[in-house]
Amino acid sequence: MTFTHQNLYRKIIFELCFGFPLITLKMVFGPPKRRLLIFDFDETLTSMDSTSLLRDLLPVYRRPKEINELKEGRIAYLNTLFTELRAAGYSSTELRRLIAAIPPVPSIVDFIKHLYESCDPKYDIIIISDCSSIFIKDWLANHQLTECIKEIFTNPSFVVSSDGMRVEALQRAKCPLSPPNLCKRSLLERYLTKRQAMGVTYERVIFVADGAHDYCPTLVMRRDDIVCARKGKDLEKKIRCYRRKCKVRPLVLLWSTGHGLLTLLESALDCVTISSI
Repeated sequence: MTFTHQNLYRKIIFELCFGFPLITLKMVFGPPKRRLLIFDFDETLTSMDSTSLLRDLLPVYRRPKEINELKEGRIAYLNTLFTELRAAGYSSTELRRLIAAIPPVPSIVDFIKHLYESCDPKYDIIIISDCSSIFIKDWLANHQLTECIKEIFTNPSFVVSSDGMRVEALQRAKCPLSPPNLCKRSLLERYLTKRQAMGVTYERVIFVADGAHDYCPTLVMRRDDIVCARKGKDLEKKIRCYRRKCKVRPLVLLWSTGHGLLTLLESALDCVTISSI
């Protein structure tokens, strides 16, 4: 049974039991609650890292030298990688097709569509990722998720005249916990400020991620917010390592699949005791 079917059955049962439409009850109690749902991209939505996939297309001797992303960022690395891939005969069309075809993390697409269709609470869904704009948009389109995502914050990328690809830094960040081209904490804070100026406030912020660089925004999240760290990945390890020192305030949920994440999230939001780190 899909998430959408479950919602339909719940609505029918409610109306049979109480004799009036569910929407009537919502009108009585005012506008729906609003929540912000934030996703990373690589290995949170996708089952593998897009940069690693492209790197492995090249023989070892042609691959760019590995870098310290925290110090150098990944922009120069990606552009060198794109240059080598073009020299090896890979067009931008081929690269985009490969990224768009990366399988999603199991049932994460259903999870996103389910929350996007929720009316009360209403979820605004955004992506904050140190990837590239073309790849993210292509992947979302291939998995019918484009309309679900309100905004994407990532490094701008484009196709150049030689049919290669280039990427530019989104920011000039000076955060010690983030690469110099993108600080997710500053992007989150800026987005919340912008939405507040538009009259939108979020009762909860829910951050779904996996990587070490996803740790930074968790430090500014509130006690009522939720961090959903993919089980066994670097974000979980970093939270375990630094939690006592830095006191991550939001609840932390560990997840592996979209179905499992929905179950954990519904339990947490219903104030049911669950396991956390």
